[in-house]
Amino acid sequence: MRAVEYFLSQLDKMERGGLEANAEETAIRGFTDLVAPVTGRDSARELCSALLEVLREKPGPGGRPSYVKLAYAAAFLLGEFDDSMELGAGEWEEIRNTLEDAACDMDLKTLTALMGELLERGKI
Repeated sequence: MRAVEYFLSQLDKMERGGLEANAEETAIRGFTDLVAPVTGRDSARELCSALLEVLREKPGPGGRPSYVKLAYAAAFLLGEFDDSMELGAGEWEEIRNTLEDAACDMDLKTLTALMGELLERGKI
């Protein structure tokens, strides 16, 4: 099982009520650990916080944020995103902003590929 798939399964359990205690801390830690090699640890943490704010504005079932979208954002940054994953305009905007802010710290080839993917998807 790939790291993103494991993270997605953890978040899915949280959404179904399986891991209530420290759910948000678990989500933040998992997201940061996955994304840090791509964007740097500080940018990963900032992106996670920004995404959580967006998700809190549009809560999912039960009035809680849809943590699964964190896994979708991580999958995008790791090149494992597929069309079954859905992100809203706010999530895409935060991803784009983070890539722009972290550009100096990122591998140029990775940054170019991710920005190209955003362009193809009409998010730039």
